Amino acid sequence: MKKIVLGWLFCCLFLIGNLQAQVMNGTIKNNATQEPVSAVSIQIKNSTEGTFSDDRGRFQLTTNKKLPITLVVSSIGFEAKEVLVQSFSSPIAITIDPATMLGQEVVVSASRRVQKKLSSPVTIEQLSSAEIKNSPQLNYMDMIQGLKGVDVTVSSIGFTSITTRGFNTSGNTNFTQITDGMDNQAPGLNFPLGSAISLTQLDVDNIEVLAGASSALYGSRGLSGTMVTTGKDPFKYQGLSVLITQGVNHVRNSSSDDPVGPSPYYDWTLRYAKKINEKMAFKINAQYTRANDWVATDSTNKNGPGTKYTDPNYNGANYYGGATSVDITPFLQGALAANPALAPIINPLLAKPYYVARTGYPEYGYLDNTASLLKVNAEFRYKITPELEAIVSGTYGTGSVVYTNDTRYQIKDFKVGQYRAELKSKKWFIRAYTTQENSGQTLIAGPTAQLINEAWKPSYDANNGTGWYPDYTSALLTALAGGENFNAANLSARAAADQGRPALGSALFNQLKNTISNKPISEGGTLFLDRSKLYNAEAQYNFSDIVKFMDVIAGVNWRLYSLNSKNTLFPDTSGPINVKEYSAYIQMSKKVAHDKLSLTTSFREDKNTLFASPKITSRASAVYEVFSDNFIRFSYQNAYSFPSNIQALQNTLNGYNSYSSGGSSYLLNGIYHFNKYAPYTLESVQAYQQSGNASVLQKFEYTDIKPQSVNAFELGYAALIAKTFEVDVLGYYSTWKNFIGYANVANTPGTNDVTAFKDQSTYVQYNIAFNGSQMVNTYGYAASVNIDLSHNFLAKINYYSDFINNKNSTQINNFNTPHYHVNMEFGNSGFGKKQVWSFSTDLRYKPGYFYVVSGGLAAGNVPSSAVIDAQVSYKLIKTHSAIRLGSTNLTNKYYSTGIANPNIGAVYYITYAYNIL
Repeated sequence: MKKIVLGWLFCCLFLIGNLQAQVMNGTIKNNATQEPVSAVSIQIKNSTEGTFSDDRGRFQLTTNKKLPITLVVSSIGFEAKEVLVQSFSSPIAITIDPATMLGQEVVVSASRRVQKKLSSPVTIEQLSSAEIKNSPQLNYMDMIQGLKGVDVTVSSIGFTSITTRGFNTSGNTNFTQITDGMDNQAPGLNFPLGSAISLTQLDVDNIEVLAGASSALYGSRGLSGTMVTTGKDPFKYQGLSVLITQGVNHVRNSSSDDPVGPSPYYDWTLRYAKKINEKMAFKINAQYTRANDWVATDSTNKNGPGTKYTDPNYNGANYYGGATSVDITPFLQGALAANPALAPIINPLLAKPYYVARTGYPEYGYLDNTASLLKVNAEFRYKITPELEAIVSGTYGTGSVVYTNDTRYQIKDFKVGQYRAELKSKKWFIRAYTTQENSGQTLIAGPTAQLINEAWKPSYDANNGTGWYPDYTSALLTALAGGENFNAANLSARAAADQGRPALGSALFNQLKNTISNKPISEGGTLFLDRSKLYNAEAQYNFSDIVKFMDVIAGVNWRLYSLNSKNTLFPDTSGPINVKEYSAYIQMSKKVAHDKLSLTTSFREDKNTLFASPKITSRASAVYEVFSDNFIRFSYQNAYSFPSNIQALQNTLNGYNSYSSGGSSYLLNGIYHFNKYAPYTLESVQAYQQSGNASVLQKFEYTDIKPQSVNAFELGYAALIAKTFEVDVLGYYSTWKNFIGYANVANTPGTNDVTAFKDQSTYVQYNIAFNGSQMVNTYGYAASVNIDLSHNFLAKINYYSDFINNKNSTQINNFNTPHYHVNMEFGNSGFGKKQVWSFSTDLRYKPGYFYVVSGGLAAGNVPSSAVIDAQVSYKLIKTHSAIRLGSTNLTNKYYSTGIANPNIGAVYYITYAYNIL
């Protein structure tokens, strides 16, 4: 009987609770077009209760509050509105009015807290999901290059490297990319992975780019900027969205150097998100991109001014195999000793060193130019309380792209996974994640081609005195004796020595390439076996409820790099090398002078286990509101960056008789042992560096590599004028100390002995990372104007310049940027009947500039470029769809973003977009 009574009591209480809870339903529409509006916030005033409209503009909100209730309705791009609800009996129809976004953008990354972009203490650029949706570019990584102060290097479709303030190169280790709170870097190489494990095109909520040093809040290696990307919340952005793009590229024109020919371009993206109830939601994302990649065809001679027809020592930037270069003087002397009658021909050739390079292979036909990229993501969220949320997510990327560094790398079938668990509230978060990589079947273009040349015919076989160079020398003397001039004789000698050389795509060529590229570097091949991992845990707390007189944010971070390359990238013969980092930071901010002046200071301490001393990073800023929506900002930042794992510990085959080396004392003192194909420690040899005179070597003095640092000052002004003009101007000045670059050194002052070819250890060259002794200064300025022209027309223009002083001429510093950039945008987000038409156009102009490829691959002038992207779109409102027709590089005038990087032509495309109006 007691159980029956308790059961009835429970049922009654349950019914009473449900009678008290009321459900309101409604829809949100655009007042101008009567289209449903998704992701609109519907909040009960003075309450934490709220929800979002779904992809059809519908919402449902359950509450125990008594009528009447006031709802606060808000969304970026619309005017906020309050709605009085007096009954739950019928659906609520709400319309909201479009509003300008100028001056209303909010950012988080500038100070790790929400604030208006206008009042940010440092320069910050932003892309919203609406801007990404309306852009003519094919992906948001391409959109980044139109932002003020941003430089990019495009290695291939699918691999774009980003930086700010001039230090521009592929795989920039001084630029940080953060995706949903996770560092998007390769655990072993330490540079951001671009699109590999970033968000899919449909899942980006917003992107914020911090220009210049940002280490105070985001840690070491943020000296050249930070990009923070935030994914869409499945509670807010719901439903199924599809983006299908079909296009064509490699459309040749009369001036293009494109060997490929017209090829299809595919990009398919899908996103599905579902709010199961008020506590649980999930999302699933997938994107697949496939196309014939752009091809690098730079024929710049790295060994001098001549061409392959005039210089026997020709080594083209994108011709692989020519790095094997030998002074044939010993062979000429041997021929003279064997036949003194050749003296009239040979003696003139002995007047100076006579260097000859092996014949290189062009990139097209050598590297597979099929680019593909697949990435999938899943995320689950659970609201423990209205203000406390648990998140688990996983992202997996795989594919094949080409990357430029000391040579071109065909990264084939790479695999990267990133997995996160997080607890997040309004005041704090605890986050843990891991990044795990598999380098796949990466082919290193230069060394592989050199070893292919050695495999079909060695440069010199000391056992029988034969080889490519003896054949070349004999044929050269025969041609000269027959009366041929120097150039003709060289070509005849090369043709004779190249007899039997396997052609690109031949069975022998493919067999040699596969054998060499599938054998690990540690066994004499060129295959990376990088299986490095990164583990990270961090926490942050906002003390505003405890400390009343100022805003205080503090956090801690722990990171472990588990470097595991099987002795192909690092000297990890005995097992993975563990490198740990510890850091803690605090930020304090306060408003004074009647809240007109905002003062902020930040401090961060970082410790890396490869280096004895921790480093302190600091930032101080002041923002003064001169009058409404007009702000003057000033900031000082002191930032340190520990050398990357590559700069500290690399031990990699870089070519025939050539290696790349880190500069850490762990290598210099031989604490880590090198593989048998690099039997050295730098302290055990006499290393020499090439001077300005190519035939003279000077002693290279090396010490333990140290962290680099920068002191940066910035003064800026941002304003919104008459709610129509948004203006931002700035100037900056930075001083760099212990700048990290590379030098080419050798373990002997040179050799004239042909026996040097018997053993790779006899004469070995090294590309070593080191700190420059000079103080380097960089400075620049920038300005941007955004104009709301009314009726959904918007125009933007920005101009910026970056300069460097006192650079170390013996060091590759990667300051690759023109003296100025100009970017312009003009578009309309909705015109015509019911605003179903829209268009957008972009123009990016860069004058010509000098570019040096990291690792010494090549150097030269990049021609000026003017690139126009354009798109027109038509909405199919009844089917929640849109058709877009557009092009990147509309004029199809091929351009490149750096020496030895590919020539980029037009992509003409048509896109079907579902549920992303």
